[in-house]
Amino acid sequence: MQRKYKLVVVVILSLFLIGGASIAFIKGVEHLRIEKQKRQKAESIKESKKEVKDQAKARQKIALWVVQHYEGKEAIKKIGVSKIYTNGIFGSAGKSVAVIINGEEKNIIDGIHLGDDYIPKEPGARFENSDYKYSNEPLPNRDLNGVDVYYWGENNNGTDE
Repeated sequence: MQRKYKLVVVVILSLFLIGGASIAFIKGVEHLRIEKQKRQKAESIKESKKEVKDQAKARQKIALWVVQHYEGKEAIKKIGVSKIYTNGIFGSAGKSVAVIINGEEKNIIDGIHLGDDYIPKEPGARFENSDYKYSNEPLPNRDLNGVDVYYWGENNNGTDE
């Protein structure tokens, strides 16, 4: 009878030990999973910052091109550059962008085709009553001094989104 009790106590203790080890193992795995998620999030943030920086550089190139290829009665003071869109399957149709000059809707230029270096290759489409006309011959003496370049979303006219 006493042997039976010893056996039951040993079985119960074994179950507690196995259960405790299982819980410790599960918590260890959970900790590793959380650490992996944190590392992935940090890498994602790092990539996002790099992408934002690259997009800002690309906006500067696009804005310079617009200043050098569009002329009108009024000087260009603000250029809003939209998100850079990748067209086609895996970018097979290139990239495009839209810009707005001086925050006026009639001065939107849409579908500007970009090269791999983010320098525009084609002028895009503009409104008939736009204040600015495209010039095939670039005006290299123009630069971005005095021109505010910003990210232009669909819901803003001259302010960063």
